[in-house]
Amino acid sequence: MSIGTTGLILLVLLGGLFLQRVDHLKGAQIVNPKPAPEIHLIDQNGNQFRLSDWKGKVVLLFFGYASCPDVCPTTLSELRRVRSMLSDEQAKHVQVVFVTVDPERDTVERIQAYVSAFDPAFLGLVDSLETLEPIYQAYGVFREINTSSGSAAGYLVTHTARVYLVDTDGNLRLTYSFGTPPEDIAHDIRILLKE
Repeated sequence: MSIGTTGLILLVLLGGLFLQRVDHLKGAQIVNPKPAPEIHLIDQNGNQFRLSDWKGKVVLLFFGYASCPDVCPTTLSELRRVRSMLSDEQAKHVQVVFVTVDPERDTVERIQAYVSAFDPAFLGLVDSLETLEPIYQAYGVFREINTSSGSAAGYLVTHTARVYLVDTDGNLRLTYSFGTPPEDIAHDIRILLKE
């Protein structure tokens, strides 16, 4: 075998590895993905929302609250950027869903004003703490009221700051930590929409 042939074979093999990396998902993958735990809450328009009704779309779930001074507005701004990085056709198949961790203050009206300030297509979900608690548990969401913060908002809520990606089959597929570049999330969505 000549050096030229060996070089060509090596180039083809390296090219194959490169292509595999391009299609590699960047989020934290759920081992053996299963159907995402059901969410049945009230959206910002007062309508019933069921997560299982959104099969066929990629759903990006984030748990937060409207009085949050930093993590929540940053994350929702980044999710707006994710949608803007997708083609119009791809963006039609992506739904951002914001679930309150502060049901005492986050009313339907408040959530409506909050999520629409980021993107009118975003959905905000509210309900009683009693209804929300099992959902927090199912997604491993931590929340704790912090009254000693001295915040002008009255109190802060310490909470899990992850984005959960539910794929088009309704499976909980990936999660993203706070600060994940929007480019990485958009990259994964493009791959999943082709599956």
